[in-house]
Amino acid sequence: MKEEFEKNGYYVLRNVLTYEEVDRLAKPIRAAFNRGDYDTLKKGPAYPAPGIHSMGPRVLEDNPEIAALSLAHPAIMEAVQELFGEPATLAQYWSIMRPPGAGLGDEPYVKGSGAHYDYKPWRCVGSYVKWMFAVVPFVDYTETAGPLTVAPGSHLETTVLPSDGRVHPVDAAQVPKPHEITLVDPSLKKGDVVLMNGFLWHEPLPNYGNSDRCGLYMKFHAKSSPPACGPTIYPSSVHEVLPEGAKHLVPYHRSDGQYAAVRDGAVGGVDEAQLLIEDNDDKLLVLGNDTDGWHLPRFAAAEDETAGILDVCNVMGSVVTQTRERLSLQVPWLSWLVDLAEDGTEEDAQAWRCRVYGHRLQSSAPGIAAADDATPGHRWMSVDDLEAAHAADLLKDGADVLKWLHMWQNEEDEEGRPVTRSFGVPTTDVQYFTYNVNGNEQGTYRVGEFDDDGHPVPAVA
Repeated sequence: MKEEFEKNGYYVLRNVLTYEEVDRLAKPIRAAFNRGDYDTLKKGPAYPAPGIHSMGPRVLEDNPEIAALSLAHPAIMEAVQELFGEPATLAQYWSIMRPPGAGLGDEPYVKGSGAHYDYKPWRCVGSYVKWMFAVVPFVDYTETAGPLTVAPGSHLETTVLPSDGRVHPVDAAQVPKPHEITLVDPSLKKGDVVLMNGFLWHEPLPNYGNSDRCGLYMKFHAKSSPPACGPTIYPSSVHEVLPEGAKHLVPYHRSDGQYAAVRDGAVGGVDEAQLLIEDNDDKLLVLGNDTDGWHLPRFAAAEDETAGILDVCNVMGSVVTQTRERLSLQVPWLSWLVDLAEDGTEEDAQAWRCRVYGHRLQSSAPGIAAADDATPGHRWMSVDDLEAAHAADLLKDGADVLKWLHMWQNEEDEEGRPVTRSFGVPTTDVQYFTYNVNGNEQGTYRVGEFDDDGHPVPAVA
């Protein structure tokens, strides 16, 4: 399995689920689409009209038992972790409903015109560098229904580069024109599960048939490869139902309904953010004064107003904007370190989540232009300075800040294990990226380079 997966970028687990198991998994998902309880409901004609209708983890809140047939299915979990060589974390739980006519337009469909891959530094479900899909078809993906086609070996066109001591740039393959792409049909049947490297190019073909084509599209990332934008938040009910040996798959969750979803607007479950902003002399920005003490920059977090179901939980746009407006600092990218959370189970307490990000500037201790009189003073502190402030009880959450800085500067997680961090950007930066969809010149695009205005450097035409 591993040799074939590494060579081709995908591997099909045949007959992993029985038909009865697939039907039990699909039943609440199909029911949600039928009653209009899915995340893309307001984006065009509703199901069963032709279209690509999708739903995030909301189905898990009331139906957590389907986790045993999907994300925590022993054969799926074992295969994913065997290929990673380490524990996995669930990143995406996404159901797609493609009724008859889905994918068709006024012009004849050109095979390869929808080829793409899902490494996307603007999404929580795409901003990691060691990850894979696990796709569970609910029906046979026949030529008529619209197979999920793949480009064998295309994942090898993308290269994760050495880090600068904090984050790894990526030379991301530019998906070329349709006629330059070779796609094959892995012949997925009901009961199969296909595992796909996250950098593999793939394309779902239109549904020319007379019945729905529906399936579950999960993503897992290796524990050593955290999402740069931060993790997706799930309903706590699914975490609670998992056996002890599988709870590590869903470590980020909330019990108050504030998890990844689109209802009247985007909901992500992230309330605040703190920033470790480091200059190129390894000094950390703190705000405050020597009398009242020092603290990290901290902002209220908000979802992007245009966010869809795959964009939720990325609050970088709100954080980057406030950093620029309040501190006059250009922070074009961030990389997630840790989430702080309270579950709100105590009387009168509310659930709360704060996301901690890191960023390294290319300059030395830039001045901070206060936006108003309420903006506190600032200092750039070395590790020794921070330790002294902590010892004097003048650094808010000092032990945590020192731990987070150590994690950041040593490329480690909370347990002290090595991690591969990458660049995360606001969801609205999608406009600057074209590498992962077809029509490009062959070559690569460097993810991790930004212009003087803080925008990703555009690809060479």
